[in-house]
Amino acid sequence: MEDINNFAKAVAPQTKQLPSIDGTYLQWRSTCGAELWLQIDRNREYAGINPHFHGPARMRVGLTAYMPSETPSVLDGSFHGWSEPAVAAESNEMTGTYPFVFDAPDASVHRNQTLPIIGEVQIAAFAHEIALFEDEATFYAAQTEDSLKMAAESFIPSGLFGDREGTKARGLFVGKILAVEHKTNSLTNISYWWALVQTLGGQFDVVIDPALVERQPVVGGLVQGSFWLSGRILSDSPSQDVTPAKKGFWSKLFGKAP
Repeated sequence: MEDINNFAKAVAPQTKQLPSIDGTYLQWRSTCGAELWLQIDRNREYAGINPHFHGPARMRVGLTAYMPSETPSVLDGSFHGWSEPAVAAESNEMTGTYPFVFDAPDASVHRNQTLPIIGEVQIAAFAHEIALFEDEATFYAAQTEDSLKMAAESFIPSGLFGDREGTKARGLFVGKILAVEHKTNSLTNISYWWALVQTLGGQFDVVIDPALVERQPVVGGLVQGSFWLSGRILSDSPSQDVTPAKKGFWSKLFGKAP
């Protein structure tokens, strides 16, 4: 908690405010795309902090449900949706290529949105486990009789395998690397890999700890892994516009700057 509070104090003077019905988000974004989202509740007290990564990946998602978080903070939350969405003619219900769930660092901004709707979402996929392949041939050659067989562009919504209380923003997928870059977080000075990955249903901004891989990702190669999904809805609400935090606002919450 001490480390988390120190991060909050360090970035708070550089944040922009994003108001919501449950409080205020303070958004910090580095030049490398790394983000931190500080949460301030209605009592103007620090309620939590979440990471995100801002990148060029875009996905059309049929948003069907807002899912309150199991954490104590009402500013946390997730959304259920469908990739490549469509409306079923028989039932008039939202459907698509596959359903999945993503956590949203600014969830409260959208939680009263009338659903279902189709929106544009930017999703960052933070790797928990990952393997890299030079090309499709190498990927298919690595599959064994005992391994889970997956196509070169495929997605399994692993976070939906439990009951609703156990639903998580998780996914297993394989995809092709369209772009890659070695980045350094300006706040921590820690390096990581970013890759724009095309998979079934759309694109993800994949973030990789170098300790998880033995080689660097390459354009044209494939990634396969397990990921936490953090997404921002980009096209459903004009209230997403952020404004600079008022001078002195952060100091009331965290005290003097470190």
